Amino acid sequence: MNALKETLVQDVVGVVRTPAIPLPMKVPPAAEWQGFHDRIHEFLERNHLVPPLSLTDIKEYADLILHSAQFPSAYRDFLIVQLHNAVWEPVVASIPFERRVLMLPPCLRSSTQCPATFDALGLLCVNCGRCCIGSLSSEAEALGYSVLVVESASLVQPFLDNGDADAVIGIGCMASLERSFDHIVASAIPGLAVPLLRDGCKDTFVAEAHVRSLLHAHARNSGMYPDFHALRQRVDAWFEPHALLELCPQPVSDTEQLALAWLGKNGKRWRPFLTAATYAALTDCPASSLPDSLRRTAIAVECLHKASLIFDDIQDNDTLRYGESTLHELHGIPIAMTAGLYLLGMGYRLIAESGASTEAVAAMTTLTSQAHMRLCSGQGAELWSVRHPRLLTTAEVLDIFRMKTAPAFDVGLRLGAILAGAPHVDPVLKSFGEALGTAYQIQDDLDDNREDTPGNDISAGRPSIVQTLAAEHASPDLRARMLNAIQCQSPNRTALVREAILQTGSEALARGELDRFKQAALNALRPLQNRNLKILLHRFLSQAL
Repeated sequence: MNALKETLVQDVVGVVRTPAIPLPMKVPPAAEWQGFHDRIHEFLERNHLVPPLSLTDIKEYADLILHSAQFPSAYRDFLIVQLHNAVWEPVVASIPFERRVLMLPPCLRSSTQCPATFDALGLLCVNCGRCCIGSLSSEAEALGYSVLVVESASLVQPFLDNGDADAVIGIGCMASLERSFDHIVASAIPGLAVPLLRDGCKDTFVAEAHVRSLLHAHARNSGMYPDFHALRQRVDAWFEPHALLELCPQPVSDTEQLALAWLGKNGKRWRPFLTAATYAALTDCPASSLPDSLRRTAIAVECLHKASLIFDDIQDNDTLRYGESTLHELHGIPIAMTAGLYLLGMGYRLIAESGASTEAVAAMTTLTSQAHMRLCSGQGAELWSVRHPRLLTTAEVLDIFRMKTAPAFDVGLRLGAILAGAPHVDPVLKSFGEALGTAYQIQDDLDDNREDTPGNDISAGRPSIVQTLAAEHASPDLRARMLNAIQCQSPNRTALVREAILQTGSEALARGELDRFKQAALNALRPLQNRNLKILLHRFLSQAL
């Protein structure tokens, strides 16, 4: 009898000793869990599934198992949770105990005998022995876990967001697990969920031996778990002023100082992060040991991106970037353009002098120059549409996004793979980067539409997915008036566009397009067999969008 069977037998004994209380229809008796476990693991082994899985994938696979095994349809949600658990079990087992959180629900306590009190962080158990909270908490804390006895999974989130923990084992009724499930899946958080054997928010109970088996699960020599937060901190350190000065010949001119200061501005730095994350995942290299060739290449990616922002701000006549005055607003267009050109040259120099092999440098230079040209084509198409205004189609706007925004993400990902010597992942990264970049620009359009400032895309006449969808779904009369106002540069152009947006609900339609491209990005990762890279890119997607 395997370990899981033994723990479930103990759980069944515990349940039998409990006063007879009807079990919720959504959770089968503990004695039946082994059948679910076996069918799920057979499916995983047969299909070589690697975590994380998207919510769409989990539901699709759960339905396949449900029908092939002829499990009752009432247990579909339970099966979804167990499938998610099975995928993540090896990952959670590889994470040190001190990097895990155990979340227990207060409803496990005795409603009539519990002497515990509550504070802002949840129940303060006194380990009186009247319920299992004290014993499970003590056992977990002895191993190194952080333990929270809370009603809402949202109180666990700060541990994960701040990098204080990497995995969570959560216990709750199916209703509470379902409420937090979408977020856990989307965030690619290694997590195991144990449903209560009785719900009702009062005097509940759980399969205790099963919980203990999960608590103690530990895999030795299971490889590096990707530390998202450590990678972010490492990349940020590369852009400290003293670190950037090391890359420049001395003495540093005024132009170089200006360019380096702009390069070090606190943007999101998603693109160099993608370069570092891809390399780290493909090589199992911890953040503390990333090579100098990667550092130089990642900074080169940001050089090219920050240069494009300087030119973009000039072309759009924007006055603010990162909440501060743009470079040309502060120093004039000629000096700002010179700083931008310097950053372009610096980016290509860093790749050439990265220390990578001759073949890798050639491949990276080719890829970067191609991305640079695609970006210029996309920006040129946008500028041309402003100079020659008309109502663009959704396909035309999305094509501009694909050319203008996606290349920087695409090149960040693929340079990391070239340095790692992993050309086999290039098709996956290319598809992911294209979908990611398009989704990112759609999100930017949605944010821009909500701000409704004088310099936003709609008032400036730049391509906007929200405006385009409004025009496509507007009545013939309103569409004709929009076209006339746009072509004639009428003062009431913005008001007409806003009217169309409200009438057609095009903001919601744009969110639908955003979801479509996010799903396309997730679908691109399906064939990826490198677990760590898949985790990092899933998590990146949830953070960036």
